Amino acid sequence: MILTRQRAAITAIALSLAFSAPLSAQASPSQTATTQVSARVFTPLAITSNEALRFGNLFSPFTAKTIAWTDNAASGGRARFTITGEGGAELALSITVPASISAGANNIPLSTVELRHGTTDADATGTVTTLNTGTANALNVTMGGAAASSQSYFLRVRATATPAANQAAGSYAGTISVAVNYTGS
Repeated sequence: MILTRQRAAITAIALSLAFSAPLSAQASPSQTATTQVSARVFTPLAITSNEALRFGNLFSPFTAKTIAWTDNAASGGRARFTITGEGGAELALSITVPASISAGANNIPLSTVELRHGTTDADATGTVTTLNTGTANALNVTMGGAAASSQSYFLRVRATATPAANQAAGSYAGTISVAVNYTGS
C-alpha cells in the first residue's frame, strides 16, 4: 500500500506540472535589419561632329590624296568629333567609315583610315588606331578626369582617297558614323 500511495503521489505531481505548463509557446521578439539603397546617375553622353573629313578639290592627273592630322582647312582636312560625359567612365565606341565616297554610280575608294583619340583636344596627341572601311570598328576607351565631373574625349579621323586615272567629274560624298555608349563601369 505504501508503494501505491507513492505512485499516486508521483502521478498527482506529474499531472499538476503538466496542467500548470503554458498551453502555447511563447513568441520570440521580432528581429529586423536595414540597409541603404543608392544609385549614381552618370552625366548623359553627347557626341558632336565638329569637322567633316574633306579631301577638297582633286585634279587630273589624279593621284592619291592623304589627309594629315593637322589639315583642317576648307581645301582638305581631317574629321573631328567631341564626346562629353562622365569623368573616369569607360566608353564603347563604334566607328564606321565608308569604303568609298560616291557621286551617283561613281566611287573613289578610301584607304589608310586612322583614328587619333584621347582626352586632349590637339591634333598631335592621342592614341592612333587603324580603322577598317565598310564595317563597324569597336573600341573601348576611358574618359579622363574624376567621377562626378563632366569631361570630354576627342576623336579625329583621317584617310587616303585614291581616284581612278579616268575618274568621272562630280561631287563625291559619304558618311562616317560614330556611336558611343557607357559600358557600365
